[in-house]
Amino acid sequence: MLDTDSYRTRVEKSSAGLAEGLKEELRAREEPGRTEYRTSLCSFSLERPRGTGSDTLSVDFHWTSRESPKGSGRPADTHTYYNVNGLYGESDETLSTLRVRCELPGDLDKLARQNLLVADVANTAYVGTAVKQDVRDRQIRFLYLMTRHATDALGCENEPLEKNPVIKGYETPEEAAR
Repeated sequence: MLDTDSYRTRVEKSSAGLAEGLKEELRAREEPGRTEYRTSLCSFSLERPRGTGSDTLSVDFHWTSRESPKGSGRPADTHTYYNVNGLYGESDETLSTLRVRCELPGDLDKLARQNLLVADVANTAYVGTAVKQDVRDRQIRFLYLMTRHATDALGCENEPLEKNPVIKGYETPEEAAR
């Protein structure tokens, strides 16, 4: 993903820590005026950055209310909208996003059904480069697999990422959401 063999890995949360942080954030969504925050899982960075940027790939998660996906408005030549095994996603040269229904047991059931788990990968290694479709596809596949780790840690009862990813790109968010 960083186009190098030499990188540093930084683990932000253990599986249990990730699950606890995401459950805490989901509970907090009931509080009036509560702002959204992200729970980081891990990041990878080049041992020697190529330029002035950090050349980092980071993975994080947050919750959002269940509503129709709204695209970023970027043109399809720089941005792809995805349906990955029925899940909505987007990817460009620096950011990939995947939205997942995660049904949780017990007291979190109602809140989980009102929200979607959102997974993001930010990849600054490609800033300012012409990114090809296969790079966007690779980033969304990577994100799917990292999100599987999160849904397993959370214990999503519907097992939303049980299957291997089947990726299909579209030019508009409406096509991908069908």
